[in-house]
Amino acid sequence: MMYARYGGQHRVDKPFRLLARAARYGRSLLRPAIVAAVWTILATAAKLVAPLVLRSGIDKGVTAGDLRFVFGATGVFLIVLGLQYLTQRLSTYQVAAVGETYLRDLRVRVFRHLINLDMGFFAKSKVGVLVSRMTSDVEALTQFVDQGAISVITSLLMVTGVTVAMFFVDVALAWTVLALLPALLVVSIIFRRYADRAYQAIREQIGQVLGALQEGISGVRVVQAYTQERRQAVEFGRVNEEYFKANLQAAKAIASYFPAVDFLATVGTALILLVGGRRVIEGTMSFGSLVAFLLYLSYFFEPIVQLSNVYNLLQAALAALSKLFGILDTRPKVAEPADPVPLPELVRGAFSFEHVTFGYDPEVPIVVDIDLEIDPGERIAIVGETGAGKSTLAKLAVRFYDPDEGQVTLDSVDLRRLAFQDLRRHVAMVPQEGFLFSGSLRDNLRFARPDATDEELWAVLEAAGMADWVRSLPERLDTEVRERGSRFSSGERQLVALVRALVADPTVIVLDEATSNLDPETEGKVEAALDRLLSGRTAIVIAHRLRTVKRADRVVVLDGGRIAEQGPPDALLAAGGAYARLYDVWERRGRDSGEIADHV
Repeated sequence: MMYARYGGQHRVDKPFRLLARAARYGRSLLRPAIVAAVWTILATAAKLVAPLVLRSGIDKGVTAGDLRFVFGATGVFLIVLGLQYLTQRLSTYQVAAVGETYLRDLRVRVFRHLINLDMGFFAKSKVGVLVSRMTSDVEALTQFVDQGAISVITSLLMVTGVTVAMFFVDVALAWTVLALLPALLVVSIIFRRYADRAYQAIREQIGQVLGALQEGISGVRVVQAYTQERRQAVEFGRVNEEYFKANLQAAKAIASYFPAVDFLATVGTALILLVGGRRVIEGTMSFGSLVAFLLYLSYFFEPIVQLSNVYNLLQAALAALSKLFGILDTRPKVAEPADPVPLPELVRGAFSFEHVTFGYDPEVPIVVDIDLEIDPGERIAIVGETGAGKSTLAKLAVRFYDPDEGQVTLDSVDLRRLAFQDLRRHVAMVPQEGFLFSGSLRDNLRFARPDATDEELWAVLEAAGMADWVRSLPERLDTEVRERGSRFSSGERQLVALVRALVADPTVIVLDEATSNLDPETEGKVEAALDRLLSGRTAIVIAHRLRTVKRADRVVVLDGGRIAEQGPPDALLAAGGAYARLYDVWERRGRDSGEIADHV
């Protein structure tokens, strides 16, 4: 039985407006859609003609004893069946082709829009929900395209055509059949009421099941570390039980409705046999007309059952469309300027935060009135306790967010006035956790600069001290990193992410605790390489190790979202202020952990 199992709780308020918008997105498919409609109409017409040919063969051939007419009618009947097969096959394929093309284009449109939304959107959205938009919601649309669309079209055409054909064959019998419609409508309304509840519960519970499944698999290390496998299994079993109950409710609605429709169809057949058979005996109706009418009667109830089958598929498809359009309607808060200011050919790399205040919730600022000038080629380290606003400054520096007050500038140009391409070309960021895409190592290193040659890649690898490591890999630059870089350790992934940013050759580079996943020995090599690679570049380093801080030209100490003090590291240490106190804490932690004093 066809009913949707996908999609979350979502009510579609204006389905016709939604369908009109969906149609506008498919304007380019108008011509193939017309072709599909023509084939569908021809297939329906061929099916409707068949009973009339059969009536003619019975009345003018069998009843009249004309064997030649019987053979002729049989030949015509077979031709009609052949045409019905051909046109129905073409119709089914063409409708599916139009639908799949539409879904292909819609997926690309939604994904392209999604990856252009700002970081604030992703911070507030659950990854599982966004993934479900592109998976379960698109699957609901795919189910409707593959199973429901052709049924809706052919069923509507068939109900209309059969009604006309029944009146053409015999008006009295046609009214006899239509007398059953009130009962059929009552049964259908009751079914829809209970089915809506059941299907909504199914869509709600499948979201819970998927959420519990994703959480359990994502956190399997923690589950096994604390031997909580049984607890997680029990929790998943509880959620799964609710999903099971929702499906049983849907099954009850189906078990009540379709036998009721079959019963009404049987009652209709009995009435036609009773009334029509009497009229055949009385001579007021031909036997062929009775046979044709009985065929039309089966054609009449069959599409109604089909429409009931696909009803929830249509509901789920509409809900999926509504949610996907909701993503398309989301406007990024960090938008590219309509009239961007071009940067000069030679970008110096002067960077500044001018009275910047920002909070992810505007009512709760994370950084307050930050006023910081960074000279071209200067390397500054931003330090502070957890929650002081260090990473927030890094995100503002690459314009993942826009400040609520003040401005961030590159060479005196507000970042909000720069085209994204210019901004990303000159300001690059290496986050705390290096993310790698599936594909080769070469593809990942060239991600920000696809035109980089192998010679350029090796030059950066040599400077970063990674060339020997890459040569040790079985396929060198062609080595597959696998999904999320799972082939490499966390430290190796971070090194690749660092080199990837340097391959882009940015003017300003932001390192957001980019050495946090490296062991002290590897970090020492990378820091030495950074001294060479960052030469001549402006560098903003979110630091959490003393080794990193000592190499900075200037240290900026954040405390409660404000700049507490700034200056050369040795001068700040001698001043005995906030940096000196932080330094003492770091040294004690280093001694307590048995390591050299260069860790936070």
